[in-house]
Amino acid sequence: MRILLVVFSMFCSLAHSQQIAQNLFGQYRTALYQIKIIELESGNKSSIGSGFQIDISGNIVTNYHVVSKYVYNPDKFRIEYLAHDGSQGQLQLVDVDVVNDLALVRKVDLSEQENAFPIAQTLPLQGSDIYSLGNPHDLGMIVVPGTFNGLKKSSFYQRIHFTGSINPGMSGGPVVNKNGEVMGVNVATAGNQIGFLIPLEKIQALLKSQDAQVLKSEQFKPRIQTQLLANQNKLFSLLNNQTWQTTELGDAIIPSKITDFISCWGGSNTSDKEALYLSVENRCQLDEQIYLHHELRTGGVEVEFEWLDGKSLGEHRFYNFYSQSITGAGAGNNATKTDVTNFICEQDKVTNINDVTNKTVLCLRAYKDFEKLYDVLFVAATLDHSQQGLISHFTLAGVSKESALVFTQKFMDAIAWQ
Repeated sequence: MRILLVVFSMFCSLAHSQQIAQNLFGQYRTALYQIKIIELESGNKSSIGSGFQIDISGNIVTNYHVVSKYVYNPDKFRIEYLAHDGSQGQLQLVDVDVVNDLALVRKVDLSEQENAFPIAQTLPLQGSDIYSLGNPHDLGMIVVPGTFNGLKKSSFYQRIHFTGSINPGMSGGPVVNKNGEVMGVNVATAGNQIGFLIPLEKIQALLKSQDAQVLKSEQFKPRIQTQLLANQNKLFSLLNNQTWQTTELGDAIIPSKITDFISCWGGSNTSDKEALYLSVENRCQLDEQIYLHHELRTGGVEVEFEWLDGKSLGEHRFYNFYSQSITGAGAGNNATKTDVTNFICEQDKVTNINDVTNKTVLCLRAYKDFEKLYDVLFVAATLDHSQQGLISHFTLAGVSKESALVFTQKFMDAIAWQ
């Protein structure tokens, strides 16, 4: 009997969820759109996503990454929408929030009957049923039921953890509560029913641009630059003003946790019985980056330490091996020569406040479109032991010179001998 009650309860819950999904489909399909980026030369779509209307003035919310081709090449692309009934129209760019992957676009021409999604006032309770809407693969509008699991823990770039399938083409679509009120925007999936949404607070901030003038093409990148600079100032103020926890690595003491939203892991070659040296690693990384276009991401942080013990190699062989170990470091983010300059590097010999002496290499490359922003690559190798050593390495993406130098000093002074 108990099993029958459980099965009946599950059936009723599923039926209720399906009914809500059907109601959402019927009520809001006229306010949900496929967003198309059209290549002007061919007249065909180059990429697609989803978007949803938020007022009768024709303002539509979508993801920044959906319209990024147009942002970077407004002379080669245009933005269009496709409605549920097959009607199409052109869109203008009103505003972007590149840090949170949001964009606001506006219809050029309005119809006599415009429909809009209401915006929620608060997030639902954890465990509540929510519904993801979008236009994947040119299939038309679909509704995907899922579960609100709260805000993603230990995250600098705030996201909602959603249990449900976010499919290609659903990016920029709304996620609504049972009343049809928008409380998130589809942005990414990790597969296996794990999705991530841009939360309500970020949507509400974007909606302050509802009455703004349409951006001119020459305003796109300055608007993005302002947002990137503000974001990096916030990020590195947190990192540079925080007390870093330390741990032992070989004979050294290193930073082990510089903040809650940067995850760390370790490893070693101790299981390799044929290894001629001991290698023990500690790596930390900010898991999220900011999407600018398909070949450029920024906003990342990577920190790595490797303890090397080569007593069995002898001093000469260890020196050669140790010297080669610091030459393989590279940038931590995707970028091309179109977007950044070549790295310019400076070498130095530095003794920190704990009397640890390092050979250091500090490299910077500038962003061509965003003044005052740089990618930073730093490598240091201790010089205090003849057959042992610590290699310290970090990469920063999209940071000012001032923030990078403060971080570098804090990074070096956090290293000590036991």
